[in-house]
Amino acid sequence: MRKSRGSRAYHGLNTALNEATILGVDFSIADKICCVTFYPIALLEDGSVPDDNRVLFVFQNINRIAASLTKEPDTAAIKFEPEKLPDIFSEFSHESLYGWNFIDNGKKIYKDWENNKSFDLIISESYEGQHTIDLFQEDRYSNKNIDLRIWFDEIKIFDSKNNPISLEVFIANGIRGWKKLYKDGWSTLAADEELGQKLTI
Repeated sequence: MRKSRGSRAYHGLNTALNEATILGVDFSIADKICCVTFYPIALLEDGSVPDDNRVLFVFQNINRIAASLTKEPDTAAIKFEPEKLPDIFSEFSHESLYGWNFIDNGKKIYKDWENNKSFDLIISESYEGQHTIDLFQEDRYSNKNIDLRIWFDEIKIFDSKNNPISLEVFIANGIRGWKKLYKDGWSTLAADEELGQKLTI
């Protein structure tokens, strides 16, 4: 799916991924995929919170991927090989994404670090016209920061039991969760505490 045909549908992810927690990242050059595990804000159609809201995003047909790892903001990027991306992300505390803008940002966000990269892997020159997603993590303890941009064609989404979730359902669950948060003052604190317990078991 090229950007011109799917951009509007993917834009719903800007809401559904806001304040999602990144739990892990994996990357395969050979398969041209990047897998990211999120813990997003979400409510099911019946109004209940999922028992285990971890979801796996598989970004497919990646033609380019770039990252910038810095010790502190505005310092020189620390070089590392793309294969080390899972290890690098594992060093960060599980922090929430924020900002409402992750999908197809053009030069926005990326321009802040495109000249200060740890790596920039171009697998195929046909990345022009692909979708992009911008992800980041900040570690309040070590002051490390990492920015990541992925150029991709399609996304497949799976729940914690490896069942496929449609893009439309995932977005609808996220929008439903945010509406409840605004309307009822619903707090995500309980969900955060539950996540912490699951990660320590």
